[in-house]
Amino acid sequence: MNGDWIFQIALVLAPALVSALIGYLLGIRRQKMQILREYITGTVKDKYPTLFSEIKRNSELLDNYLENPYVNFSFLKLEEIYNKGLDEFMKRHHKDLFLLVDSFQKKIRPQLKKLQNLGLELRKKVFVVWSNHLRKSLPSETKGAWERIAEHLLTIINPYNVWSLLLNERDEQIRNKIEACYTEQTAHIYREKAKSQLKYVIERQSEIINFDEISQSLIEKAKPEIANLIEAYKELKKQNDKEVKEKLLPLLQKYISNPI
Repeated sequence: MNGDWIFQIALVLAPALVSALIGYLLGIRRQKMQILREYITGTVKDKYPTLFSEIKRNSELLDNYLENPYVNFSFLKLEEIYNKGLDEFMKRHHKDLFLLVDSFQKKIRPQLKKLQNLGLELRKKVFVVWSNHLRKSLPSETKGAWERIAEHLLTIINPYNVWSLLLNERDEQIRNKIEACYTEQTAHIYREKAKSQLKYVIERQSEIINFDEISQSLIEKAKPEIANLIEAYKELKKQNDKEVKEKLLPLLQKYISNPI
């Protein structure tokens, strides 16, 4: 009789106990999901906007490369993603974004560095060629100024730099800068010469030196190197437009707005 009584109580309490257990487990699950949502949202809010800004900034540097080829492509935030294991976070929660970021890291970023190094390497080559040509083309009394002129035209960011003009085929501006640079770098030489030879007039520099011919020769000698750089640039820009502007940046924006 007592056993029947206990059994009857158990039948009554069982549904309530099961319901309570299910409610408890569901509460734990909801709590875990809330913690996960907060973790994902917090990580995205902290890391994705700065990554977006960095990739966008470097993309804009590439767009303007022909006008400003003395750029430094850097990716500190992208490196942080990999160094701190956040790539695994991205792979787990935003796999489509991870695939694009990883493709950028492995394919496009190395080419940006390669373009930067190629520009430096080619400027060094053109510097040697131009120095030798100026040595042969300019008056002997300007000895010592040849390398300085080539340096100012190519390797130092100053008013006489013509590298971006070469990349954009602005020949007339190149000629003007070559003449202005020559005048500035050799003025002291002609002043000294004028002291010892009173009949020598500084203004005759432009008469005895054919700057049109010299500048055209320098441009022609630089063209093969410039062609290599332009070809590499155009191909990289095409890839960047397709993979970064059309895919990666919009997807980053999407997850910044909606992390979950």
